[in-house]
Amino acid sequence: MRRSAATARSSCQAEVSGRSFYTPPGPLSELVAGAVRDVAGVEPELSTTGGTSDARFIRSYCPVLEFGLVGETMHKVDEKSAVADLRTLARVYETVLDRYFAA
Repeated sequence: MRRSAATARSSCQAEVSGRSFYTPPGPLSELVAGAVRDVAGVEPELSTTGGTSDARFIRSYCPVLEFGLVGETMHKVDEKSAVADLRTLARVYETVLDRYFAA
């Protein structure tokens, strides 16, 4: 009995669901940086060294930027933040919203 070699065919197609983005410095980043400076007393660093986020899905519809707490346990099983840091972050968010809607 003679067997013929089977021919396998396959295809692969990639689909990008959210493109990376860069938001140049401008009014929104200045507003957020000012709130961070005034509330937390630190100079924020404008950087693109972070990972990706869901902001990539809405960047075409509105201005976006990312900011928040960072730490050694970020995105790990034992992720944690100090309560004082969370309270400061909440005050920064509140200040951003107050200034944004006052403009």
